[in-house]
Amino acid sequence: MATTSEDTIMEEREELMLSPKLIKHHHATRKIARFIKPSVSSTDVQPFPFNLPTVSSVPEICSFKVSFNGWRTPPKNWKAWVDRMHCLHQSTWKKAGIEHAVLNSSYKITTNDDLILRFAQKWCHETKTFVFTWGEATITLEDMMALGGYSVLGESVLSPVVNIESKTTLAKMDEARVELLRSTFRKADQFQWLHKFKDSGSEIEHEAFLVLWLSRFVFPSSYTTVVRNVFPIAVHLARGIRLALAPAVLASIYRDLSMLKAELTEHKDDTSITIWAPLQLVQIWIWERFPKLRPNVGGSYKPMFARWENKNLHIDNFGSNFDRDSEDFCWRPYATNENDDSGNDKKGKWVVLGDCLDEELESWGRCLRVSELVGIKGKCIEQYLPHRVAMQFGMDQDIPGYLPRNIASPKIAWEFYARPVTDLKLYVPSRFSEPYVTARYMEWWNNSTGIHSLLHPMGDNETKAESRTERSKESVGGTSTCDVSYNVASPGIERVDACGLDLEARIIKLEEVFAYLKAKKYGHKLI
Repeated sequence: MATTSEDTIMEEREELMLSPKLIKHHHATRKIARFIKPSVSSTDVQPFPFNLPTVSSVPEICSFKVSFNGWRTPPKNWKAWVDRMHCLHQSTWKKAGIEHAVLNSSYKITTNDDLILRFAQKWCHETKTFVFTWGEATITLEDMMALGGYSVLGESVLSPVVNIESKTTLAKMDEARVELLRSTFRKADQFQWLHKFKDSGSEIEHEAFLVLWLSRFVFPSSYTTVVRNVFPIAVHLARGIRLALAPAVLASIYRDLSMLKAELTEHKDDTSITIWAPLQLVQIWIWERFPKLRPNVGGSYKPMFARWENKNLHIDNFGSNFDRDSEDFCWRPYATNENDDSGNDKKGKWVVLGDCLDEELESWGRCLRVSELVGIKGKCIEQYLPHRVAMQFGMDQDIPGYLPRNIASPKIAWEFYARPVTDLKLYVPSRFSEPYVTARYMEWWNNSTGIHSLLHPMGDNETKAESRTERSKESVGGTSTCDVSYNVASPGIERVDACGLDLEARIIKLEEVFAYLKAKKYGHKLI
């Protein structure tokens, strides 16, 4: 795909591809594939920076004490306030991109500590992914949109209040906070804040409502008080100004998963830790992605939290349910939803981008692009690496490339996230698409994780084989489609191959035979 810029999101090229499905017969096919950049074409890459834990190395977590302080339930009378504010300000919430996110806060998601801790053991801080024996997966900006209802577009959450009217509103909220600090409670208590402003008819009731929502459900940093640093955010949102809440929330989730994993790795006796990120999003992500780990639920709901309210499920053996193979993982739960209204055709398509992107395409581009996620206080900056989990977006997977960090300051990190989409066109996969992985990715993954390869190693002969492949293509007029089967006794564990040839050599041989038979059939001159 021709472009005028190096800072593009995806690329299309012909590669030797494999279906990631763990079935007895694997078919390698040379085909046109679509990848999220950056990817590494050479097999001379570093192994995966993570050691897969064996059953014996997984620590017991029964004595591990964790307080999920960011996992909050609706306080008394909260739902009634949500319903009233929704009736009054629905159009503003839609404009600000927070309607479903606010409605989510009125549903109670039951905490399953064991489930979260088991998945935290699989977290890799370096890659921001959960690492399983079959590959990587993670919670992405798309998940933030679909599950949390947060926008990936808009201004930074660190944007200051600038106009006089907004500053006046900000000052009034400060006065209300100081009033509570001087009361007998000696703090800006969340319940007292709700009691003070709910149905008060105050000119700043809407902003006060959003302050409590942000303090308790979106950016919690105190268990009982409203926090001052969300006041400017509330003022912006109350005026329909869209802020990119999704990257800020996701940054806190990445941060706390890394912290939780570090503590689990240390696993000292009577270890305790407090988590402030809203990890209910992680639990819902698990339920959406792993059908065998989810409680019974029917139908489709908006907002998404309504689907999982008060649901719970006890699993006796987590390992056999989510780490066995990718067949237990749902790559695209939102695209395959029966009520999906994305308009995707049964076939994927390239969409030419004009001078002005619509919201849907621009959001899609943000979800697919490597960037930096800036948290609420600016100190939390986490790298976002969607190219490591391309199949979650319906794209094909290659060996993920390295991209240097852009974290000199929160401002620079934000500018890197919000930079314009420079692609001339973007690929929108079908909701029925079945992504593939490159043969070299499969080889790299298996070598990195210590699992015996399903394919033959591509060593020193790879370059020569590739050049012979190109010559072979010319002999058949550029045709390069093939189908090579591998009989595997136990997928992912043992390979069986009597031929002894490397993969590229097999393809070359097949292409040569094909060219010969074709020429002989039509009486062409044999070369």
